[in-house]
Amino acid sequence: MTDPVKLQIAKAVTSGFKTITPANGYVSDLSDYDPGDGQATERVYRGRAFFGDGDPVPMLSLLEAGFDDEMVNDIIAEKPSTEYWWPLIVQGWVTDDPVHPTDPAYVLLADVRRYLATEMKRRDGEGNTSFFGIDSKLVTGVRFGGGRVRPASESSAYAGFHMILELRIMDKADKPYG
Repeated sequence: MTDPVKLQIAKAVTSGFKTITPANGYVSDLSDYDPGDGQATERVYRGRAFFGDGDPVPMLSLLEAGFDDEMVNDIIAEKPSTEYWWPLIVQGWVTDDPVHPTDPAYVLLADVRRYLATEMKRRDGEGNTSFFGIDSKLVTGVRFGGGRVRPASESSAYAGFHMILELRIMDKADKPYG
């Protein structure tokens, strides 16, 4: 069985983030790498809220936004197919600069926003939007915030950023696998 549509979309988005590399014109490198043990290690994750010492930096995680009233209201479907904005959070972490700890987080945030801006401009051969290489009937829009950079704290050993990413999706409750 294939993945549910939301998971298909999340996988496509995180796969796209891995193309943020110097070879593709970015400053940051979010590609998988070999730390020396012959095993590929990822830098981009889905659903991972916390990282620790020994995790690779820079690194990124894609999460669904929480359910507090300020962030998101759950969509109430009135029919089997409903189109809505799906709120996600992109979190990024970097190695602190010794003098100005959050400076590298601004660089990673800029690279992620640049990548998303490029996705917003994507078009297929028919002039329809096709974000992240996903069927244009599943994801019909992309929008994202400016992001907030934060220094290391009790909850994270690294400086980093949080940014809202919203994808306009067609949710078909009666066809959750596409």
